[in-house]
Amino acid sequence: MRSRTHILEEESLFELKRTLPNEWVIREKPKDYGIDLEIEIFTSKGEYTGIVFWVQLKATDSEKLKDHKSIRMPIAKIRQLASYDLPVALFRYNSNSRTFYFDWIKRHAYLSSSSEKKSFNIEFQDYHLWSKDSTCQIISFLKSKIRFSNNSFSFPIKGFLNNINAPDKTVRKLSSKISKNIALIEITRDRNLANIEINLLENRIVLNLSGSFGGSIGYKKGDLDNEELIFKAFKSCLILIVFQTDKDVELFKFINDHELLHEVINHPGMLDYLMPKLIASESGNHFTKEVVEHVFKSGNSISATIIQTIIFLSSRNVISKERVESYFNQIIDIGLELENYTSLATSYYNFGGYYRGIKLYDKALHYYNKAYKTENNYLKKGYFCRELGGILFELDFFRLSAKLYKKANVLEPENVFLLATIGDAEFYSGNYEKALNYFDDFLVKNAYQKHDKYEFSLKFTICKALIEIIETKAQKRNPKKLLGILKNIDKKQLHNSDKLDELIKIDALNPIIWSYYSTLFLKSEDLTMLFLSSLMQAVLVRFDSKIWSYVSILTTYEGSPLGLLNDIVNTAYFYCREEFLSDLQDMIELEEYDDFKGEKFINYVEELIKTPKEYPMELRFWEEDDVKIIEL
Repeated sequence: MRSRTHILEEESLFELKRTLPNEWVIREKPKDYGIDLEIEIFTSKGEYTGIVFWVQLKATDSEKLKDHKSIRMPIAKIRQLASYDLPVALFRYNSNSRTFYFDWIKRHAYLSSSSEKKSFNIEFQDYHLWSKDSTCQIISFLKSKIRFSNNSFSFPIKGFLNNINAPDKTVRKLSSKISKNIALIEITRDRNLANIEINLLENRIVLNLSGSFGGSIGYKKGDLDNEELIFKAFKSCLILIVFQTDKDVELFKFINDHELLHEVINHPGMLDYLMPKLIASESGNHFTKEVVEHVFKSGNSISATIIQTIIFLSSRNVISKERVESYFNQIIDIGLELENYTSLATSYYNFGGYYRGIKLYDKALHYYNKAYKTENNYLKKGYFCRELGGILFELDFFRLSAKLYKKANVLEPENVFLLATIGDAEFYSGNYEKALNYFDDFLVKNAYQKHDKYEFSLKFTICKALIEIIETKAQKRNPKKLLGILKNIDKKQLHNSDKLDELIKIDALNPIIWSYYSTLFLKSEDLTMLFLSSLMQAVLVRFDSKIWSYVSILTTYEGSPLGLLNDIVNTAYFYCREEFLSDLQDMIELEEYDDFKGEKFINYVEELIKTPKEYPMELRFWEEDDVKIIEL
């Protein structure tokens, strides 16, 4: 026997299909997401609009009007439905009158946002009853939602005050104040013309901007007679709404015009919420100084961390360099003024970290030095030694870099990747045998490839060749001397192997010398040495996709070391990305490779490529005596 619930569901679905326009396409949905229908809107002429929404259908047999005009739902369910990309309409069907009430679920997500209960009573008003105008209202709402979600609008916008359970007097006073003082909103008495719904409740105000953005601010029930306080709550709530749009100029003008910065700064929840734009937006740069001074002098560690995080992210071009430098100089001055040397050292460290992130390594080194001179415990931190070693490496201080990496390795013995970085620093220091041993140790301990090994596998091969073939275990490299010689030498001499052997004793890591070696080995058809000399060029130059393409093809020739193609391809892709594949494609199409199965080869190369591993950016700050780390 079929249950009444099942029959009622079918009846409500049948009646809704009869009620909606014939040209709208209605599709039933699986119940997995709590959605009953998907509706696609077409015009009366059958033209496609691209507008789609979802429906949850709730039916009742109750003869009580109260049951028809309300439904209690779990707040978790309301939030789930409101979180979907497509707007969800809630339709309430009554079998006795065969009528529907409907409203948008997002509205009730905003209205219930501050509730501490597990469920919320959704109440329909008379204007929610389906009528001949409802079709146009749905289309108008959805078009408006698209416009506001895309920020394709400008101020002023129209606003409607919806009194839910506040005194009428309070509503009239608030309406008057908005009309007189708020240039962003024009009050209308027609709810269907409004873009923003201003809901006034007995204990809070809730704003709903076309189902795209929402916010609420609470107050005590007894405050409803205080019209200034209610107006203040409205302005605070409007800040939250405008913040969610991209209208930064209007946001900051509104805060300025109504002198609300003090209110924002002294409201912890609002300050933390607005912090990204107050700190990061170019339109709000005049707020930065006041916000930073308040936060750091108040000792608010959470807000300070939020600021540090926003600034730290600026290395990804979120904030202009000038703004970041101004910010750090300000908190450094505050640290000096308060004689808070732990905070000061942290500021120096993070300032250096910022410069490291944007590859200004000389400035990064300056502030890292200031950090450990202010707080010498930094040199007992593995991460600090590791990062400082990396800065020194980028500035070509390879021997110092190796010392810092080794110190970090003692402090972080579980960090296998440090073996590779020590090997790199020893390699460029000219200590090829030491580098070989560190690369070997890394490759063995990184057997499960927690870290990418490709480049270090190639450098292991290069070190082995330098030691065994060129018989150079170590050298005191003199790159400047060699560059001076190359600048003045007769280029004909560079086609003489004895001269190249002489020059390589000055610096074995000069790619120009290896390019001339390649020419000689190509003429003599020494494919093993041609491969090694070309590999040297590729590894030392790094960003030349043509050399990497050439070396990749050389791996297919007899005499080249076996098993290195995977390492070559992934190192090439790490440095050159898609340009490597493009140049490889061009190279295999050259006439000299006519007998080469180029297309098959490049397909195989593409199969070898793995997405390079990425390591999260880290922000460090001190909380009492402990260092806290945020991965970004």
